[in-house]
Amino acid sequence: MFGLFKKTSWKIEGKALNFFRQIFIQLSVDFQFLTTGLDKGLYRSFSVNHAMKGNFYSIGFDPSQSDKSMTKGKQFELENIIINQDEQEYKLNITIYDGLWIGFEIEKNIFDFNSFQVDLSLFKKSKSKFAVDTKIEKLLNGLTCEQLDLINLGEFEVDGKLYHQIKDLEDGNYIAIDNNGKVFGLIHDPYKIELINKSVRQFVDDVNNGLFDFDKYLNGKNGNA
Repeated sequence: MFGLFKKTSWKIEGKALNFFRQIFIQLSVDFQFLTTGLDKGLYRSFSVNHAMKGNFYSIGFDPSQSDKSMTKGKQFELENIIINQDEQEYKLNITIYDGLWIGFEIEKNIFDFNSFQVDLSLFKKSKSKFAVDTKIEKLLNGLTCEQLDLINLGEFEVDGKLYHQIKDLEDGNYIAIDNNGKVFGLIHDPYKIELINKSVRQFVDDVNNGLFDFDKYLNGKNGNA
């Protein structure tokens, strides 16, 4: 349980940015929107996807760009991108949903890659395995907020209950919603899961109108500005 709250999110900058750019620029022109997204700062971070078994990560967006960059129905997997380093091979798979890079899978920590080569001999594009949770989608329908990620919802389980991440507060802290649209703070030190708002729609309104302050909340207050 407590393992969930260790550092599980990293910014896409420096070494991480160079790692993905080196891979994306070698893909065909059909996938150059990935490089474009990297270069304009659309993709901000990656974090452990607790909903998936294995080495899966979710991508965090710049909310001010994500809506404009979406292409409804453009969803697929990019599979079998082989990363070679020190005579070892590592398979990278990438997930695209509505024209956005939303996640990837690789068994090695990307920060451990230094001098590597990309092998696309087994590369293939396949049908997306990403399933939309229609109930959550309905709860968030029509909601927009530059300070929240309402598109790429990382799902994880804590104490037997499912949550969907809408804000990475960094250092193992999150804002998440449950399947009923209630908003919770998941804080690692001291460990606690607390109700922030009974309605995600009201919470989004509060954030958009400056009535909720994330820094204030992290400092142990209720967050109401």
